[in-house]
Amino acid sequence: MTLSVLLEGLSVRRMEGLLTVDIEGIAYDSRSVKKDYLFVAVTGYSVDGHDFIDDAISRGAAAIITERAVDILMSQGISDQHPVALIEVDDSRSVLGRLSSRYYGNPSAKLELIGITGTNGKTTASFITKSILEAGGRKTGLLGTIKYITGDTTIAALNTTPESMDLQRYLRDMVNSGMSHAVMEISSHALQLRRVDGCSLKVAAFTNFTRDHLDFHITMDDYLDAKKKVFDYIEAGGTAVLNWDDPTVRSLAGGLDCNVVTCGTEEGAMIRAVNILSAPGLSFTVQTPEDEFTVHSRLKGQFNVSNMLIAIGIGYALDTDKDIIQQGIQNTMPVEGRFESVEEGQGFNCIVDYAHTEDALKKVLNEARHITDGSVITVFGCGGDRDRTKRPAMGSVASKLSDHVIITSDNPRTEDPEQIIADILPGMRSGKYAVCADRKEALYQAVEAAQPGDTVVAAGKGHENYQEIMDERYHFSDREVLREAIRKLKK
Repeated sequence: MTLSVLLEGLSVRRMEGLLTVDIEGIAYDSRSVKKDYLFVAVTGYSVDGHDFIDDAISRGAAAIITERAVDILMSQGISDQHPVALIEVDDSRSVLGRLSSRYYGNPSAKLELIGITGTNGKTTASFITKSILEAGGRKTGLLGTIKYITGDTTIAALNTTPESMDLQRYLRDMVNSGMSHAVMEISSHALQLRRVDGCSLKVAAFTNFTRDHLDFHITMDDYLDAKKKVFDYIEAGGTAVLNWDDPTVRSLAGGLDCNVVTCGTEEGAMIRAVNILSAPGLSFTVQTPEDEFTVHSRLKGQFNVSNMLIAIGIGYALDTDKDIIQQGIQNTMPVEGRFESVEEGQGFNCIVDYAHTEDALKKVLNEARHITDGSVITVFGCGGDRDRTKRPAMGSVASKLSDHVIITSDNPRTEDPEQIIADILPGMRSGKYAVCADRKEALYQAVEAAQPGDTVVAAGKGHENYQEIMDERYHFSDREVLREAIRKLKK
């Protein structure tokens, strides 16, 4: 595709150089540049792509998208190194998404693309939605926190929502694999950083809104503004699916210029769950404007009612028959790292969950209390280089809803684990907790303390199989450590 065709319709401040060159690929990392590639210089948090323009050109880039003034680049002699087109834009992040969409043939227009945002529940809701779609014979891709499924290929996820160029490539892979639908988790970071630009959504769902990511968004208003951007990507005739039980999400219903489906347990929801039963798995009656039917699920935890309702609302928005929705709900297997049981015949419950926010931890511990005859023993920490304001709040929730808490390390990243723990401690009740910065040792202590009828909850890491310390990732799995600890205990 020629550069001029790629640039059609984009807002460009200035262009210099040959625009008829054939572009062989797009890159936002200079190390990925090959001959006749288009390099898009994006400003990041730790590095600035503009600082690598020289490197991109030396690797054979035929064109550069830049937010810096072309005059400055030309004065630095960049355009003299070899013939290269310079295109100056206002927002290279947005341009990257739209260029990539065009380069890969606008794949989201060839798919029924469903986007799910919200503080918690995105992953589980996306897996349930995928199951419902596939129960109806719709071959469906998935992009989310745990993994990317683009056809016969499944890879571990690097980010909840891929960078825009990678996202468009994955969507293209889905189209090439004969997929008709795709479900995508959309994080607030992705919305703020324009990773979804170039996509059109058939359905956009909002699961809930609670405190998180204030290291990035600074205020709750900023965080909500980022989340609301998801509705900007809904195509004509598309639908927003909203959690009616969340006051903040509910308040958005009247201001959207699209079809709206609301889901919840409270009166007034378009899709409503009543007669909820929780054993052995969840079941409830679904009331819609046209019908009433019952669903049965293998998932546990009252909080999963909300996740199922979001998926049912998406199915409803896509005119899915009730028997297909029922089958899809029934087919959904427990999601990795989401209220996941670790069973080694130990005589007490052992739960691994990804909960890393105050609200998510509260829901998990309330459910743990519901299934526990004895004591609830909670092991948790908070991630480093992330929102510090939630640390004492999570400590308060853990101490109120647990009989004993072991405060430990999560992914400290570049922070001192002891300082993270110190930030948690002001929220703790005295006498109900211990501190053990070594997560493996903390999990061993919890298992050793557990008695028959107790529940051990390992919160914060869920499906993750690593610990991130000083920019290095080391293999670590809560499930593996717990199984190891239980086996040793039983000897």
